[in-house]
Amino acid sequence: MQNIKTFLAPLGRGLVKLGKALMLPIAVLPIAGLLLRLGQPDLLNIAFVAEAGQAVFTYLPIIFALGIAIGFADENHGAAALAAYVGYVILTASLHVLDESIDMGVLGGIIVGVTAGLLYNKYKSIKLPSYLAFFGGRRFVPIVTGAACLVIAGLAYFVWPPIARVIGAFGDWTITSGNIGLFFYGFANRLLIPLGLHHILNNLVWFQFGDFEIIKEGVATVLHGDLTRFFAGDPMAGPFMAGFFPVMMFGLPAACLAMIATAKTARKKAIGGLLLSMALTSFLTGITEPIEFSFMFLAFPLYVLHSLLTGLSMVVMNTLDVKLGFTFSAGLFDYLLSYGLGKNGLYLIPVGIVYGLVYYFLFKWAIVKFNLTTPGREPEETEQEAAPAGQETQNAAPAVQEQAAAAAAADDVPQADDQSRGANYLRGLGGKSNIKTIDACATRLRLVVADAEKINVPALKALGARGVVKASGGVAQVIIGPEADLISDEIKKYLK
Repeated sequence: MQNIKTFLAPLGRGLVKLGKALMLPIAVLPIAGLLLRLGQPDLLNIAFVAEAGQAVFTYLPIIFALGIAIGFADENHGAAALAAYVGYVILTASLHVLDESIDMGVLGGIIVGVTAGLLYNKYKSIKLPSYLAFFGGRRFVPIVTGAACLVIAGLAYFVWPPIARVIGAFGDWTITSGNIGLFFYGFANRLLIPLGLHHILNNLVWFQFGDFEIIKEGVATVLHGDLTRFFAGDPMAGPFMAGFFPVMMFGLPAACLAMIATAKTARKKAIGGLLLSMALTSFLTGITEPIEFSFMFLAFPLYVLHSLLTGLSMVVMNTLDVKLGFTFSAGLFDYLLSYGLGKNGLYLIPVGIVYGLVYYFLFKWAIVKFNLTTPGREPEETEQEAAPAGQETQNAAPAVQEQAAAAAAADDVPQADDQSRGANYLRGLGGKSNIKTIDACATRLRLVVADAEKINVPALKALGARGVVKASGGVAQVIIGPEADLISDEIKKYLK
């Protein structure tokens, strides 16, 4: 058993890091979707604007290669991106000669990005003989990445066709199985969020599964994935996105109302402001993790219920033949953006209202019936841990200062009089010496720490964190919300 854990720990860390790295290329999709939609004939009817948006979707594999390489590279160095570009060009050119039919799509970009990022970390400081010294260090990374991608192309020539058939078969089953595949996807998507691995599942469904051929100026191009096909005009695309809209725009905001209604009277006003702000964020943008992490660990049965309802929403919207898409997440902004490209989009309103009522009454019933510990219902002795955002400054100082005093002799924590947000978070994470790596995705800090027990969870929650996830091998995540990336940068200033 110990050998299995030893083997799985690095794999788990790698998958978590991949999930984080995927967020950078995904972040470019909203502008692409906006340009593509605004340029359509039924809106501004400006061809070059639409073409600009379509270009991003056309070059998605290389965008993923560049973004993931940066995400994997130490210091997020741009040299890794250059290496990824060189590697991707070599990979695609080689495959074009070996077998024109091989199209690795976004998955090829992901493989190249991971390769470039890992090789950067390994060879960024390599020293070569004096007569080759110019090619040492970071200059060596594009060279070795190009050589590695040439080998990958040779291997892909033999192994990719059967892999493609397996992926295609699984994708076809997921798509053609209708409601069964949709329910499984929606349910698994939510359950993987605590591990940060839902992005990997999403990338297969949104950018790999399914084919749609477009012909432009006599040239045929095959596009893959539910998201890419939807914005290219595939009338069959969208079912793997439409089901998220009732949950993110109506269901989870209603869950927030249920948690406010069941909060202790003394805490109702304070917790209400926090939950209402998270509900509005979910409704407008589709960012749901702050809400989900507020009850995920405190009341896990509610989270399982939420996952089941998400799977059911995918089934309901598919049964009604609703086709909607998004470039970021299923909030109001993306609903308005994709409405003209979709089908039966008006059905979202009645379905969403019903879903809001279902979430509200089911959550309220379950919380009261089983006395679940949702925000505002924590035991008295832990109320400081769940302090609302509006009180974070005054509540954070005692908790963090206490930890600072205990570590006053150490030189790896900021000075006690430094009460900036980055300094306070660094203290809560156990100081500089406890942090091996730190980065962020859309809503959470992702870390590898020397000792997870040194993470001061009450102090972090007092600062406004929604939750902390500790996994094996020192992997940890701090769920914050949309400011996660800014806080990560503030912490990194102290690590340099």
